Amino acid sequence: MKPISYTEYESLRETAYLLRSPENARRLLGSIENLERGRGAHHALIED
Repeated sequence: MKPISYTEYESLRETAYLLRSPENARRLLGSIENLERGRGAHHALIED
């Protein structure tokens, strides 16, 4: 077993939480696939 940083651990927990719902998992994984196929879109950031 390899130790990981707290930040990496929290990232893994967040990912597990987001993928817990089958509907959300399908949506997120579909979005990742679209990005990997070059179908992403650039958006300007909104600043407060």
